[in-house]
Amino acid sequence: MSEHEHLEARIDSLRKEIAASKGAARKDLMEHLEQAAMGLESAGGTVPAWVQEVLEAMHEDEAEDGFDNMPL
Repeated sequence: MSEHEHLEARIDSLRKEIAASKGAARKDLMEHLEQAAMGLESAGGTVPAWVQEVLEAMHEDEAEDGFDNMPL
């Protein structure tokens, strides 16, 4: 199995795990998804659009959380 195939399979597996997870476990899986996506991209592969959308949403949520904790 090539590196691309391995990373694509890992990303597909993470998709299923993320869908079934909540809380801290979901956050950990999202970090793994981001690492797998970066690995696939650096190996010359194309990151699926759904991964990019999920990761963008995650980063937007993190940014909003940061603003929620800022004093007025």
